[in-house]
Amino acid sequence: MKRTQAQRSEATRGRILEATLQCLVERGYAETTTAEVLARADVPRGTLLHHFPTKADLLVGAVHYVAGRRVEALTAELAAIPAGADRLDALIDIIWRHFSSPLFWAALELWNAARTDAEVRTALLPVEKEIFAVLHDRARTLLSESSPGDPRVPTVVEFSYEVLTGLAMTGIVSGDLGRRELLIRRWKRAAAILLGRRDPATLVERARRDPPAPAPAADRARSKESR
Repeated sequence: MKRTQAQRSEATRGRILEATLQCLVERGYAETTTAEVLARADVPRGTLLHHFPTKADLLVGAVHYVAGRRVEALTAELAAIPAGADRLDALIDIIWRHFSSPLFWAALELWNAARTDAEVRTALLPVEKEIFAVLHDRARTLLSESSPGDPRVPTVVEFSYEVLTGLAMTGIVSGDLGRRELLIRRWKRAAAILLGRRDPATLVERARRDPPAPAPAADRARSKESR
């Protein structure tokens, strides 16, 4: 079926915004130029300027585009949790995957842009407020399935997002995957403890005690002689 002019225009706009997202992830905010986006989107310069007359307009459009994609991706993953799975563990795993995804890195570049660009900041603040409200609501609904009306759920949800956001940010510098995995396991336990589902004594893994290594043959021989 032949597309309407409006549909073709919307598809072109989407291609430009997808190119912008890829550029933010791969090149960063500083190198996300209109020339780079043009090359990636493969559209005429006039077409890009029709949809986004300035770079600020392009970044503001990217703010909304990235936010929409983030909500879609997280909502789909939450809806796909299999029946019988531990809802808390699954939620934390999904949030962590989100904060390790290209969509989050694109959002992070936009946060960086908002620090010094008033126009981007003005567009970003209400969008980020809305997206986190939606994501928190989805998570609260998920955990409330097994604990309807539990007043602790909103706090655990908020802490989960904040803890994992911070862990993702520090991971940019440290790159210590093993340490991050340990902290995620501990947060799962801590969250379960906060919800009253786990014994507080199980928060930290106990060091495994290996059996003592057998003594060398010469030492065993000397021990027999001394008896």
